[in-house]
Amino acid sequence: MEALVARQPIFNTLGAVVGYELLYRSHESAQVADSTDASQMSAHTIVTALVDIGLVELVGSSRAWINLPETALLADDWTLLDRSSCVIEVLETVPVNPETRAAIERLVTQGYDMALDDFVDQPQFEPFLDLASVVKVDVLGKDPMAFQPAVRRYKQRGLTVLAEKIETQQMYDACRVAGFDLFQGYYFARPEVVKGRRVAPQVAVLANAINRLGDEDFNARELEDVFAADPGLTFKLLRIANSAANGSSGVDSVRKAIALVGRAALRRWLAVLLAASGPQQRGEDKERFRVALERARFAELVMERVDRRRAPAAFLCGLLSMLDVVLGVPLDDILAMVNVTEEVRSALMDRIGPLAGPLLLAEATELGLWESASAQADLMELPRDQIQSTVLEAARWARGIRSAV
Repeated sequence: MEALVARQPIFNTLGAVVGYELLYRSHESAQVADSTDASQMSAHTIVTALVDIGLVELVGSSRAWINLPETALLADDWTLLDRSSCVIEVLETVPVNPETRAAIERLVTQGYDMALDDFVDQPQFEPFLDLASVVKVDVLGKDPMAFQPAVRRYKQRGLTVLAEKIETQQMYDACRVAGFDLFQGYYFARPEVVKGRRVAPQVAVLANAINRLGDEDFNARELEDVFAADPGLTFKLLRIANSAANGSSGVDSVRKAIALVGRAALRRWLAVLLAASGPQQRGEDKERFRVALERARFAELVMERVDRRRAPAAFLCGLLSMLDVVLGVPLDDILAMVNVTEEVRSALMDRIGPLAGPLLLAEATELGLWESASAQADLMELPRDQIQSTVLEAARWARGIRSAV
């Protein structure tokens, strides 16, 4: 399935792109957002930008400007976004009340920049203006010079002022004279539709959970919310927890299940479940999944013998190295979803670094290239006579895991 989002560049006074506003599009030829459900459009844009395409692919080193309606603002959907790479646009339809002001205060306190979209300079919006970083002014069909006093006031308050819907050179020149800082509109570029590949929902949920577990600021409550998004995944977690209970009185919550399994073990299980999210109907699909499991366990076992500290990373590296064929998703797209260390990335993309050895050894054994495998084992100072036994041990482990997932 194709995933679509439109982007429109935002320029500074030097003519450099400083960001892209991301806009909902239902199909490739759509020129405007053909939906009236602001919440649905916002959710679609966020998921498409973060999961299906990736912010780096969409905006590079610039910042993504993402619209949030009232419901998304109150639900704290902005917490899904990286504060350093996103600007949150509060839509003009958001009413000023204690609840919305509190939501924006939370947003700003967390370090996000907030822009007021299509801002109208009226007294009731003053509470929002106190919290904003950017004010966006619609100049279409208007005299930009009429905004000059307001622009001056905004800038005196430390706000950046953006002129949007600029359609002519004359309008652009007038906006520069009026003192605007940023510029956006058809004069520069119409929104460009960018296409990506939509992954299965469970793949996105699993990738999110893996990333949360790898975060140093790991929060069990946030991880509970991730599992809550997928009942099937919650069921699998409970099954995994039951096998790890070791005489426990049982599991009565997702949080207890997470605690029983343990953070490191859960991240490993989620990586396996990610591989299992691929198709399993055909014989070749099942074979790819089997090879992925065996390669992951083989790489882990090898690393346990040569550098035990890196064994968990070797497991993840081995599994991810097969996900492009298991899921039918390019490796670049997978790495855009799953945040990995530079060592893992280097091994996967270039076969270099301390994690490359087990991966190269696994690939050689899978192809029956025993001379190459022996040479690689020598480089790692792994006894040659351990290669075959490690292959068999990994195969036994994979058979047991396949029945569990």
